Amino acid sequence: MTSNDPVIQIRGLDFAYEKGWPALERIDLTVDRGERVALLGPNGAGKSTLLLHLNGILRGQGEIRVLGLPPERGHLKEIRARVGLVFQDPRQQLFLPRLVEDIAFGPLNAGWPPEEAHRRVERIMERFGLQALADRSPLRLSPGEQKRAALAAVLVLNPEVLAFDEPSSGLDPAGRRDFIALVKPLPQTQVIATHDVDLAWELCRRIVIMDRGRVCADGPRDVILGDGELLRAHRLEMPLSMTQTKKRR
Repeated sequence: MTSNDPVIQIRGLDFAYEKGWPALERIDLTVDRGERVALLGPNGAGKSTLLLHLNGILRGQGEIRVLGLPPERGHLKEIRARVGLVFQDPRQQLFLPRLVEDIAFGPLNAGWPPEEAHRRVERIMERFGLQALADRSPLRLSPGEQKRAALAAVLVLNPEVLAFDEPSSGLDPAGRRDFIALVKPLPQTQVIATHDVDLAWELCRRIVIMDRGRVCADGPRDVILGDGELLRAHRLEMPLSMTQTKKRR
């Protein structure tokens, strides 16, 4: 893989769950290095299902290359080390008695020397303001703290790609602002699955609209999120900042 090759390349991806209802149909998607792309759509659009294909948790029919590799058995360990998936519910990632153990789990499980792992854990916890919570159970954290902790547990491995599933779910306005401030400066290629149009507006310059398992639109943020008719057709609203700008005019 060269620096000019797409980080994510998907062609003709189909996937159906056990009952046979198609969750993804003929998905084509390319994401270049350094892009931050929003997968925007209503609940049930197929956004989460698509994310789970990026590191081989789900396997559909079609062609997928992530960092130049197909997410198949021989490459899964490498892909999962290089692609960090942040789940909608942090409790799917935080399961040990103490927060510091959760954040250290990935490096230690990957075979890092303990001293190196703990140094990295200390740095990431300091960066995310989690030092005072190190000995606390993740289940006793606030939703905002859990989101920060789940992101820290992924970033401690220094992945090249970050995939977020509904990251603003369960956050109050302050927690949402904190999340945006944490994510915005990160250098990783990012794919953010959300139905939060304001979050997509604030973080992403490219918007991909999904609905009923299909890609329905793909383009620059201002074009896609400025098209009220397109948004209404897919049960979405125009971002508040754009609505306010239009009213002032």
